[in-house]
Amino acid sequence: MRWVLTFGVCAVLVAGCGGAEDPTQRFAREATESRLAADPDYDIDHVRCTGNPRPWFVERQARVVICAARRVEGGCDWFRVELTPSTTGARATIRLDSENAGCVLPA
Repeated sequence: MRWVLTFGVCAVLVAGCGGAEDPTQRFAREATESRLAADPDYDIDHVRCTGNPRPWFVERQARVVICAARRVEGGCDWFRVELTPSTTGARATIRLDSENAGCVLPA
């Protein structure tokens, strides 16, 4: 019986850790890809963004998302995506945050 409880707890933890892109990540990624689409220095097929924070399994709406965009020559630049609600949904303001900051984003 103890192994069933242990397995159940592990399954909940793994499911809570995600891996799938949440709607906020997708919106920020698509906005960043759109902004960089005309810039030949970036590989827009390799843009990844941080997600909504989930302290104690309760998701909170992020207002700032960091996206790493892979440069064609190697490395990644980080972009700060500020999300503001509007009457038509949400708006994203995107600016370069850090050049050649690495391709691994903080959790």
